[in-house]
Amino acid sequence: MKRVVFITNIPSPYRVDFFVYLQKHYQDYEFHVIFSGAGMENRKWHVELNALKNAEFLQSKTLIFRKRYDDRYVFIPIGVERALREANPDIVVAMEYNPTILRAVRYCGKKKIPFVSWTDGTAHSERSIGRIQRMSRKYIIKRAAAFVASSTASRDNQLAYGADEKRCFLSYLTVDIRKYLMVKESYHSRNLIYVGSLIQRKGLDLLFPALAQTSDDIHLIIVGEGPEKPFLLEQAKKLGIMDRLDFKGFVEGEALRALYASADAFILPTREDCYGLVLLEAMCASLPVIASKYADGAKDLIEEGANGLIVDPDHTEELAAAINELMNESDLAAMGKRSYERAKLFSFAHVAGGCMDAIHCCLGEEST
Repeated sequence: MKRVVFITNIPSPYRVDFFVYLQKHYQDYEFHVIFSGAGMENRKWHVELNALKNAEFLQSKTLIFRKRYDDRYVFIPIGVERALREANPDIVVAMEYNPTILRAVRYCGKKKIPFVSWTDGTAHSERSIGRIQRMSRKYIIKRAAAFVASSTASRDNQLAYGADEKRCFLSYLTVDIRKYLMVKESYHSRNLIYVGSLIQRKGLDLLFPALAQTSDDIHLIIVGEGPEKPFLLEQAKKLGIMDRLDFKGFVEGEALRALYASADAFILPTREDCYGLVLLEAMCASLPVIASKYADGAKDLIEEGANGLIVDPDHTEELAAAINELMNESDLAAMGKRSYERAKLFSFAHVAGGCMDAIHCCLGEEST
């Protein structure tokens, strides 16, 4: 039995669910997971770890760089080499390019253990990184035996750093869609819904002026918390749209499912997202979606005009026109049904194939 070790930063619910799926459905392999840290204070996820086997949390020092755009967390780990030595892997899957991964890559080089380089990052999400960060990516990619990308845009970014196209595999970033799949019958609420942090990066301040240019009976449900809320409240008052907004705070689980069910469409006006998983959640809930072109997973998730629209959130008139088109002119029921059916293509059963193909590639095995 081959041992596969995943090294990643924190236990996000969607990643943990994916690891559990692999452990249950690929029993010819023994999967271990090493986390750099336990979590981040700006992520209020509830993560079920009970079903995950062979998991370890490294001791680490957390550096936090505070910014209005979004806080950046860097974990400085202790015991990377010890954890890998004890796991005794045949292959390592190194997720992203942080200090933990750099140490893991050095360990793999010394022990001649092949590793897969996996990233969510895209050219847009990494457009402002520094020279040292770019050097670390080239260092890791040059030494990788195979590559996994979470989106088409991530794959393009790997290729730009020198990855071998023949050893690049797609394993779309996804959620356990069974938790969100809902057939929706009625589309008459006139509600848009946004789910995400209230930070500048997410672009709600771009959405509000556009909303002010749409039909007065279109309302926006806002799910999430964050430091941008006072600014957003003040902006909404100036625009005269306070009575069209409903701030719900942080919501998850069945309460979040109920909010998805209460809306007619979903909107994500982000300035930057290396994927945009909330788009998939909304699609599972049979919602048409409006996505910023800077949500880098949008091109994989959305069939333009069929289940949603992709827009430039920096152009207020374009964003407003998209909202009016979707809510006033489109067949929401038909688009919602297409979202629901398309979401099924992002099940763990589908996306696990790319991950396993990369592992087979490294181990010289044939894909199944």
